[in-house]
Amino acid sequence: MAAVTEKETFDLVLQLGETMLSAGGEIFRTNAIMDCAARRFGLSECSVFTIANGIFVSAVVDGVHHSCQVRHIPLSPIQLDRVEAMNDLSRRIEAGKVDAQQAREELTRIRALSGPGPLLQILASGVGSASFCFLFGGIWKDCAVALCAGLLLYVFLLFFCQPFHIGRVMSNILSSAVVTLLCCAAFQLGLGPHLDRMIIGAIFPLVPGVPLAISVRNFMENDYLAGLVRLTDAVLTAGCIAIGVGCVMITWNTFWGGVAL
Repeated sequence: MAAVTEKETFDLVLQLGETMLSAGGEIFRTNAIMDCAARRFGLSECSVFTIANGIFVSAVVDGVHHSCQVRHIPLSPIQLDRVEAMNDLSRRIEAGKVDAQQAREELTRIRALSGPGPLLQILASGVGSASFCFLFGGIWKDCAVALCAGLLLYVFLLFFCQPFHIGRVMSNILSSAVVTLLCCAAFQLGLGPHLDRMIIGAIFPLVPGVPLAISVRNFMENDYLAGLVRLTDAVLTAGCIAIGVGCVMITWNTFWGGVAL
């Protein structure tokens, strides 16, 4: 097996951080795995600066050359299976149980993890919608409607928005509008007596609770730049949901004379 060069080690350190951050890992965990790998694999004077959507890393390569790389990491949904696998790899690197070559092979395996399939995502959305509808005071009829709306929500996202490459802003607006329309129709047909609770449950899988919580944590840790990025993402998502729901409610009120409101 050929020895891993310092340039390859430098690339490996960056890829470890990129994989952790793109999977939704916290910034301090991203910094920790990169610092640990650089120290264990003999990379000199490695310095890392990470924000919510980017990594800046520099190091001395081959003893004389100062190398620097910048990598943009788009904000993406959290993939807990990858985060868990990266945390496990980080612990093994720290314990000295894997070398650079083994870490690179393990990283390739982690990047190939596909995450939950469409069916599981759809079922989770439906169950989550029904559960939150019940939590906010809905009766079983409301929960049944929210369940169907939650199922439709991820069917729409996975089989319409993704294949047609609809942007995140428009997909949030359209998907919240679709499930709100379904809830309004169910309310009009008498399938559920509490429209507000059905809509709340139906749109809850879209609510950016995790980005908001992460942004608050970043602010509390004085990481204002990362916190601002996450907060902007959360506020934008919430605004898109409000636009989708509001447009349908206004349109429904116009045609049905306020019956649904």
